[in-house]
Amino acid sequence: MSKKDYIEAVIKAILDQNLIIVKLLLSINRTHSLKESNDSLDAILEMHKRYPNIIKGLDMSGSPYSGHFYEDIFEKARWQNLKITLHCGEIVNNDEVSEILKFKPDRIGHGTTIHTRYGGSHANWELYNALKIPLECCPTSNVLSDTVKNYKEHHILEWIKNELPFCINTDDKGIFSTNLSNEFFHVGNAFNLSKEYLFNCNLNTIDFTFANDDEKNQLKEIVKKWKSSITEFL
Repeated sequence: MSKKDYIEAVIKAILDQNLIIVKLLLSINRTHSLKESNDSLDAILEMHKRYPNIIKGLDMSGSPYSGHFYEDIFEKARWQNLKITLHCGEIVNNDEVSEILKFKPDRIGHGTTIHTRYGGSHANWELYNALKIPLECCPTSNVLSDTVKNYKEHHILEWIKNELPFCINTDDKGIFSTNLSNEFFHVGNAFNLSKEYLFNCNLNTIDFTFANDDEKNQLKEIVKKWKSSITEFL
């Protein structure tokens, strides 16, 4: 399959269902050459023009141990109204973290080593605190990948303590044999968080999505209605 055929197949599956709101976040692999990355971007932008309400953003993925952050590629995507999320700080690489933070993506993936306690630089942590870019936290993924020792030592604690924006994710629920409920349980249990706090964390996450305003309001109403139906929530 070509890149466009692959994207088309995924979109067909999205359009064939009407039970949940689904948006597609496509990815540039950081280990690919500049030419291959540009070819991928061309395919993504062409499909984005066809399906602007489904293809909403561009990610950077791939092994953090090699490859490059091609800023120009993501700048081109941004100019075409794609949201940007970047895997950042999965290993200690303060120069790249600085480069990515200064680019100001809409979200950051993992961010394991941004804080000084985990190998980050003071300058990067101060810059992050000024920018307050929402962080995608994947606790089980980080524990099983040995980027953090255990749930209690997960860097999400620094975001909780400093009231910084974050969302709780699964990364890949199949590979890591988890689901979102498990992730919320692990975080709540590790840091003794109340149900009310976890509920608000989930509700706030909607603002970090790449859905449009009407869809965000619809999702918030669904979540609030669910809470009101749970008589023993607190």
